[in-house]
Amino acid sequence: GIGLSIERPGFRITAEYAHETSIECPKNIAQRAGEVLELLRGNCNVGHAKVVIEESIPSHVGLGSSTQFYLGIAKAVCKLYNIDLSAQEMAFIVGRGGTSGIGVAAFFHGGFIVDGGHKFPQEKSSFLPSSASKGVRSAPVIARYDFPDWDILITTPRCKHISGDEEVKLFQSLCPISLKDVQALSHIILIKLLPALIQRDLEYFGQAVDQIQNIGWKKVEIEKQDTIVSQTMKFLRENGGQGVGMSSWGPTIFCFGENLKDLKESTKAFLLKNNPDGICFLTKANNTGAMVTEN
Repeated sequence: GIGLSIERPGFRITAEYAHETSIECPKNIAQRAGEVLELLRGNCNVGHAKVVIEESIPSHVGLGSSTQFYLGIAKAVCKLYNIDLSAQEMAFIVGRGGTSGIGVAAFFHGGFIVDGGHKFPQEKSSFLPSSASKGVRSAPVIARYDFPDWDILITTPRCKHISGDEEVKLFQSLCPISLKDVQALSHIILIKLLPALIQRDLEYFGQAVDQIQNIGWKKVEIEKQDTIVSQTMKFLRENGGQGVGMSSWGPTIFCFGENLKDLKESTKAFLLKNNPDGICFLTKANNTGAMVTEN
């Protein structure tokens, strides 16, 4: 897997001592927040806490919200009770990282990340998403670099999203990916993407990202989306976006550039005409990971 940590959107989570546990957050994520606290109580010496989710990442749009959510609550509560867990230990307790090491590494370290996957079948005996991969430790990080100060345009069309049982069935029916595709992807990442990143070569980095969208698993992910996703990707490429790709299972799309303010405005106009409820905004890379402060 490859991935990048971005500044926004993000979670802002607070935890404080309380006589009984309470959670203040949107109703659609309240149950999952409770699950995280139960997992922590079952594995660590934590007491009651009042947890407040002040800001959040939209769910099921391809931005890795679940991993950041679970780890964010776990980190806040563990800090409250002076419990020191490694990244691997914390991710294992809350059941994240079973498919990829990207989300866990992004939370703790930020930057651009490449993971090495899981040993098969010693560590993982089936191809499933993290939500259905319990008892599996996060895949090891084999490369991590600070990302350049390029603009990143995030565009999320309003359309269907793939998750739950549908995602599980697709993993089961489409994996394993062919060796030919794996070799092609490995070659692009090692010979083009990473050197371009290290040399701050936006053009070559963008070319590598574009190539990845047409191979293996990523090609399948894009093909399963509503047509507005491919239409938006085409619009971004034709209007100056470099390295146009779809994040995870989508439908969120990203692209890079030195200055994408004009593209952001033209993308808003495109969405207003073709997908009025879609959104787009500019952000930058996050090269630090999650920040913890004490009041």
